This record gives sequence, C-alpha cells and structure tokens, in this order.
Amino acid sequence: MTQPRRRAPAVVGAVLLVVSLLVPTSAQAFPASTRAALIDYLTGISGQYTLSGQHNREPNSDPTKYTRVAQSITGQTPGLWGGDFLFLPDDVGHRQSMVDEAIRQWRAGSVVALTWHFCPPTGGPTCNWDNNIKSHLDNTQWGQLVTDGTALNTAYKNRLNEAVPYLRQLKDAGVPVLFRPVHEMNEGWSWWGGRPGADGSRKLYQITHDHLADAQGLDNLVWVWNVKDVDMGSISQYWPGSSYVDVASLDVWNKLEPSASDYQAMLTVAGGKPIALAEVGKTPTPAVMNAQPRWAWWMVWAEWLTDPAYNTNASVQASYFAPRVLNRGEFTVPAGGGGGGGGGTTGPITGLGGKCVDVAAANTADGTQVQLYTCDGGSAQRWTVGTDGTIRALGKCLDVNGGINANGTKVQLWTCGAGNTHQQWTRNGATLVNPETGRCLDATGQSSADGTKLQLWACNGQTNQNWTLPGASTSCTRAFGAGERTLPVTLAGTTYQVTTYVPAGVAGTTALPVVLNLHGSGSTGPGQLSYSDMKAAADRDKYLVVAPSGALASDSGYVWNVPGVGTPPAGARDDVAFLDQVVSALATPLCADTTRVYGTGYSGGGRMISAYACARPGRIAAIAPVAGLRAGRPDPQDTTRPDAQSCQPGRAVPVVAFHGRQDNTNPYAGGGSDVWRYSVPAAQQRWAAIDGCGTTPTTSQVSAHVTRSVHTGCGTGAEVVLYSVSDGGHTWPGAPTESSGNGTTTREISANTLMWQFFQRFSLPS
Repeated sequence: MTQPRRRAPAVVGAVLLVVSLLVPTSAQAFPASTRAALIDYLTGISGQYTLSGQHNREPNSDPTKYTRVAQSITGQTPGLWGGDFLFLPDDVGHRQSMVDEAIRQWRAGSVVALTWHFCPPTGGPTCNWDNNIKSHLDNTQWGQLVTDGTALNTAYKNRLNEAVPYLRQLKDAGVPVLFRPVHEMNEGWSWWGGRPGADGSRKLYQITHDHLADAQGLDNLVWVWNVKDVDMGSISQYWPGSSYVDVASLDVWNKLEPSASDYQAMLTVAGGKPIALAEVGKTPTPAVMNAQPRWAWWMVWAEWLTDPAYNTNASVQASYFAPRVLNRGEFTVPAGGGGGGGGGTTGPITGLGGKCVDVAAANTADGTQVQLYTCDGGSAQRWTVGTDGTIRALGKCLDVNGGINANGTKVQLWTCGAGNTHQQWTRNGATLVNPETGRCLDATGQSSADGTKLQLWACNGQTNQNWTLPGASTSCTRAFGAGERTLPVTLAGTTYQVTTYVPAGVAGTTALPVVLNLHGSGSTGPGQLSYSDMKAAADRDKYLVVAPSGALASDSGYVWNVPGVGTPPAGARDDVAFLDQVVSALATPLCADTTRVYGTGYSGGGRMISAYACARPGRIAAIAPVAGLRAGRPDPQDTTRPDAQSCQPGRAVPVVAFHGRQDNTNPYAGGGSDVWRYSVPAAQQRWAAIDGCGTTPTTSQVSAHVTRSVHTGCGTGAEVVLYSVSDGGHTWPGAPTESSGNGTTTREISANTLMWQFFQRFSLPS
C-alpha cells in the first residue's frame, strides 16, 4: 500500500530536528512477514514505484551511520536499509549489532538488504581487503571449491555457517531478507568473481543457495543475483538458473547511471522477475527512473552519498522526492502475503471456461476489480491460498468490498489486514465461501468472457461458482530417477523409443515442466540432446527434456514429416499426432506438468515445432525454434510469404526464435529449398499477426553481433521475439561444440538460457 505524497525540499532543515531513525509511525511498522510476501510486493510495484535505499558498511558497531546521513539531507528515512556481515575482526565481532539493527529497521518500516564480503575458505573467518577479499584462487583450488565433499568445499560451507545463526534470528523475527551473496560475480576483482560458465562463479552462488536455503532451511532469504555494469553482453554466462533467483540486480560503477542497454540486458536475463539497482554511487535521477521504471529499488553505497563527484544535496533530494520513489512510511509489506499467510499453495485459480482469476491490469491499487481472464501465467493470476484463510496476489488480499452481505457485492484486491473477515475464504466442495457473509465467489452472469467481473452471490451450485485451486492436480510420482533413458511410445500399432532426460536434484513427486527438443534433418533425438547441451541446462533450471526422433530415414538419421511441406511417402507417420502421443504417453511416468509443455527444435526440428504450435496450440505453452522458425508453409501463390491458411492456431502462442544471418541452409533473408523460401522476419511478422501483437517490433542490440527484435501487446500476454546473430551460421547459439560445415556458432548468447527465461513466463490453462 502506498501513502499520499508528502514533503518539500524547502522544509528539510526543519524536519532534521525531529527525525528519528528508530521511532516510526506505528501504523507503518512492518509486521512479521515472509520471503514470498516480499517477492510479491516487489513484483507488484514493478514498473510503478521504486524503493529508496542506503547501504551501511563498516563499522558494524554503528550500523546506521550512512542512513543517518541520508536523513540529514532529505528529512526522509530510506525505504531500504542495507548492511554487510563484513570481514575485519572488529566488524565480525559486531555482527550481532548489525543484525539487531536489521530487525529494528524492518519493524520500523524499511526493507532489509544484506551483502557479505566474505573471507576466502583458504583462510580464517577474519581477513583484510587487499590480501584476502581481492585475492585469487588458482584453477585447482577453484575446482576443489565447487566440487562437493572436498576440503575446500567443506571449508566454504563452514564459512557460510558463520552467518547462519544471525540469518536464523532474522527468520525467527519474521524478517525476510534481500540476500545478495557472491555479488558482482561477472568481474574478477574479488576471489569469488570473474569466472563464467557452469563451473564458475554461478556455481558458487548455486552452492550457497543450496546450503543456506535447503540444508539450513533459511526460507526467509530472497535470493538476489548480482552483476556489475561491465561486459553486459556476457552476463548470461553467470546466470545460475531461474530456480536460484528471486531478483536480478545490477551494480552501477562503470558509469554514473545505468544505460538503456544495461536496463534491457537486465530485463532480458531476469525473464519477468523483479530487477533492482543493488549498488549505485549516484542516486538515479527522476528522468532515469521514468525511462527505466522496472527497477524495484536502488541502494546508494555508503559514503558515495556525499561524494561531490556523484551527488549533491539537491540531486539526492530530487531522487528521494521523485513521485515514483517510496521512502519509509509510504508503503507496507503485508504480513505473510504471497507466502500463504503462514503457508499455502501458489498458482492460478481457474473457473468457468478454464479462465483464470485475474487482477485487472495487474493494478495493485486498493479496490482493483478481480475478474476472469484468459490464463497467461502472469503475476496478476498467481494466487496463494493461505493456511490463514486468505487468498493473495501481488502482495494483497482477495477482499469483499466493505464486507457487504448482498448479492452483487464487488470482489476486489485490498491491502491485507490481520483478522480482516472481509478477506477470509473457505473451501466448500468446488466453491469458495466468505464465512462473514456466507456467500460464494461468483462469475457475473454465468459468463466466461475476458473481463467478467467477480462478485459475491448466494451459493447456488452453478458452474460459475466452481473454482480449481492451485496444486489441485499436480500430485504424481516419477517412475524414474535422474538421467537419460529411452521410453516407449506407441502410435498406430508401431512402438518408438523416445529419448528423455530427468534433471538431478528434484523430488520424485514434484511435477516438472517439459521441453520437447526436436532434432534437425539427418539427426536423431539423442544426437539433438547432445548437440544442444540441454542436459546441463535442464539440471540447472529443473525441467524435463523429451527428445523424440523423426521416422523418415535420411542420411544417418531422420527427418520430420512437417505438415503441408513436401510430399511424404505413402504411409508416413503423422508427426503432429506422434508428438501428441509423446506428450500424453510420457506425462504420467515422467511426472510432467502438462500446463507447462514447451517446444524447441533445430533446423527441420524448428520447422516441426513451429508446425506443431500451429496445429496444437492447446498442447504447447510456448515455442523456441532455432534456425527454423516458420509460420505455416510457403504460400503457393507467393513463396516469399507464409500461407496464412496453413497456420491458424486458436490462441496466441508465445514465440522466441534464434537465427544466424549467415545461415546458408535456411537463409535468414529467404530463398533456399522448397521447404523454406520465405524469410525469418516474414515468419516473425506472421506470428505477430496471429498473436494479435503490435505491427512494429522494438529492436535492441544485445551484444556485438546479436540483435533482439520483439513484438509486444499480443493476446493473453504473449510476445514474439527474434534473436538474430549477424555472424551466425546454421547453428545453435551457445552450443559447446561446433556444427561442422554450418558456419559460426555464437557464444555471445545462450539459446538454452534465453529460451528458458522466456518459457517460464507462460503456461497453459489448467
């Protein structure tokens, strides 16, 4: 909840006489809360508001030293307080003072962010800056560090254990923490940074997460992944996987302010998660914040607040007084919001016609109408059904307007309040009942049209009062452990062996998303699984991979029977029906979440997955063709364009594609064989038309040779995105091995990383 705007710079001096760091307005003090509540709150303000923040580094014996400076300049207390576990003997000895202050800050109404400049595991718990923090491990030491069970790995986990008692105090006090370990990992100034790739700095971050969140059970930590504004084109090499990140953050030190390309790079890597400016020297100007509205917070680093090379009192005041900036006293984080009010299940709530319960326009303002809308997997449709009787989204509660006991009473979003009976719901069969009134959640007029308002109505047993809650259909047991294996799939009396891969480190009862990965012409399912290097990506991001093979023999492998293209031999397998059967037959033994089935493919496999999305939009949530995006067959009357009649899916299908401009097999500009002909931009434009997007894409330079073009404004929140590689050949971006004779393989981006960031934003209706 935000409060009315206040203050003017002219009265700052008078305010200083009465500013108190530790005595907030009681109405604004934060209650005990949860990690999920804070994430939901940050997601909810994204694009609308930004929290002000101030870091307080050494000494830990005075953990509000720089927050007081911010108060003296602005007359305001920052909305975020930053601390550090640090490394010098005196600061380590005063960690308790720092943690005590963190608890006070939360209770007073400021969000808590913690960093840790930690000593390397090759030495003791205290150290110095130049010789230790800025030291370097050799490659042998690093290999031992990231290998489970080695002496250095054990020493590192013991180093982490030094912070565990303090983090547990914060958990017990109900303080969710924005925790930013292994920060600025893309630069080598520290012993932990500057190592790209799967076994580099991101691996250390993953080990940190797994040890603290899983082994130590610290579920109050909001995991803040962090890079510095250097070599932004390579930050995907440091991305640890979406399951390890709650917020993606940037430290701005190479320049005074984040550039437009920095902002776009962070949005791209975050894949819909909140983004933040975790460290800045200069307070962001109102103009920067207006141009880059998705930053959830900014935090000025310690004494840089008063460094004249970065800030003046006037510029700091302008940032704090900006209309979109929230300081302490101007917002609240709900108690247990989003985390289920002390536990619960999170996901979509579906009703009449399979439509989702939706917060109109994702607006977090109190009183926003709740409605039915086509499911899009967005945060406005992600509800937590709490054990305290609340139902929450975007950090707020499903609420009966005024608690009015009458048919037709508006059901809305409202700030959660402890014990508020307007916000209580109980499950009664398939209905949701508000106990205060005894009436049911109801879709107005028995309608399932997008925008149908939800209301309170006398319970009558009709279908417009039936609701499916999150987690209602995800119970399953996987028949196999982690690893690659083949499973049989039978179609029309013929049994085919289909290659599958189950990621490591997941419970056998957890339903996982699925990526169909289709090989190129002349290859096989196992060959594609190897070439795309998707097993490593699946282990990182925790999804199933299914890599079937075509049935038409070609060279040493197979080709796909893409509908409408070429003349297949008599009796050829119907590959649309085959992929249908693959999804249906393998869902149960693999414990697959059939609302999260995605598809990719290389070359001919890209053409096939494109055709499958045209034919079966209800079976696949999003697609990512590589060197093979199509939108139907070439038009027989004009092969430079797609035949619109050959691809008419019944819903907007999200699409992300990757293509090299030097591709001689499936030329980017069109031409080539009869199965290709029209250009990749023509395919993108056709998908944009199919999905109801804007006609003009937004284009940005991702790296030296990679351009990103995106159509937005599509139906049900879909997007149509194309990554084009100026020097790329007929290849898979980021693949570790070259594709002989097919040109350059770019390593500036990873198709696996980018497609998963895209996929996870979308799901099919339950």
